[in-house]
Amino acid sequence: MGSERQAGFTLLEVLVAMAIFFAAVPIFVSAYVNTLELMDRVQVNQSLDQDMAAIRRAALLESNVEEIEKGGEVVTGEHGAARWRIEYEPTRIADLFWVTLSVELDPVDEEKGVTEATEQFYLTRPSWSDPLDREDLRARSAERLAEKQLLEGRRL
Repeated sequence: MGSERQAGFTLLEVLVAMAIFFAAVPIFVSAYVNTLELMDRVQVNQSLDQDMAAIRRAALLESNVEEIEKGGEVVTGEHGAARWRIEYEPTRIADLFWVTLSVELDPVDEEKGVTEATEQFYLTRPSWSDPLDREDLRARSAERLAEKQLLEGRRL
């Protein structure tokens, strides 16, 4: 009588398959949860970036230096009321300033993890320059360019 083997899985094969499955489930669940958390953080960052762009636009539309130094308030889409303040320093280039935009967001934003934000950037703003300082900076820039051209001419 033949030893005919019947089609199917042995108990050992089923147990090994179940062990692999149950070992993999926590890894997949952990990866899924991490993905959800990352998506949530990205959304918070995107809303903050959008609100910062709106605050920056509102602050930089003001060309009067006295008003810029006072600061202001803007109502944002996601973070409620935001108070902004700008500090600026002139550079060695006429009408170019190093700007620090500081923003305080509404206290209700503590649940989102953000209550303050700061951005720094260069900004060209002729209306902030003193005309006498501007002429002096332009003269110095012209001198630096002339010196550089003179030095480069000697190397050739």
